[in-house]
Amino acid sequence: MQQVFKGNKATQREITLFVFCLVVMSILYSTPRLFSRGFSPAFLRDLAVDCLIMALAGLPVWWLQFRLWAYRPMQQRFTLHLVTALLYYGLWVALYSLYNRLAGLPAMTTVQIFQNTGPNLLFYIQVFSSLHIDLFFREREAQHQREQELKELAHRAEINALKAQIQPHFLFNTLNSISASVPAGQEYTRVLIGRLADTFRYALGATRQELVLLSQELDFIRTYLLLEQERFGKRLDFSIDAPSAPALIPPMLLQPLVENAIKHGIEPSVDGGKISVTCVQQEGKTHIRIENTGYPYTGAAEDMFHGEGVGLSNTARRLQSQYEEKLQVTVKPYGGVVVSFSLPS
Repeated sequence: MQQVFKGNKATQREITLFVFCLVVMSILYSTPRLFSRGFSPAFLRDLAVDCLIMALAGLPVWWLQFRLWAYRPMQQRFTLHLVTALLYYGLWVALYSLYNRLAGLPAMTTVQIFQNTGPNLLFYIQVFSSLHIDLFFREREAQHQREQELKELAHRAEINALKAQIQPHFLFNTLNSISASVPAGQEYTRVLIGRLADTFRYALGATRQELVLLSQELDFIRTYLLLEQERFGKRLDFSIDAPSAPALIPPMLLQPLVENAIKHGIEPSVDGGKISVTCVQQEGKTHIRIENTGYPYTGAAEDMFHGEGVGLSNTARRLQSQYEEKLQVTVKPYGGVVVSFSLPS
């Protein structure tokens, strides 16, 4: 889940909370000094130095715990706090020793170093406990949002399935009637009608399943591309390269991406182009890549998610909601477009 919290907003929120806890704790720890010595410019200077040194010592720990080790299990990260707490205090001692030397103050004695261990570790626990609590609530909020999106997608899928089930036999019977009426000498027309029926049959059946075999999805894509090849002729070439090992995939996940490649890459190009679908199983995941040549795309990859079509944006939402995976879009130097993503095998 940590990938959700790597943006600028999450970083700003964490640093704001870090600084807030830092200032509050520093003021609380300085209260005895305030009552004993009174409020003065020297008090403000010492308070600012305390805040600055604790911030400089704490920021590396924040980066380790909430960035570098963000994907580690929480139990392991809590254990690593034993190491980062020592790192924090070691940096604190080193920075204060440097400050005392530059300010012409006496160096800290061994006794003073031990005396400051307790307050500093208490500060460490308070600050990073606050950050972990904030992270917990953000994860819960993100999880709730994903669940709501999944419910919405499931509801839409249910509505679409109900729509698809309205008189499906009428559709197939009509296609069969058309096929039967084709003269015997036009067998290839019957083949095209059969392929069209296969695409409808798969699309209708897929709405009743959560997962299908990757091989089934690719057979559907192959049939779909063969039908499109009849429309574009030599302007459309395609290849499908996939592993023989079984893998599961949400149904109708690839079709919008292939359709998008045809619409924006093949259709507007006079010479046409090629669509390549490649699937590779590696490190427990199935990596899927769809690349098209043809009409060169000159815009930014991010703009594709905000166009008139909904194929890319809907597929991206499905991947994020179901698998927490991102749909990657890359524009090649020659203007071709590559869409890729990964799914658990």
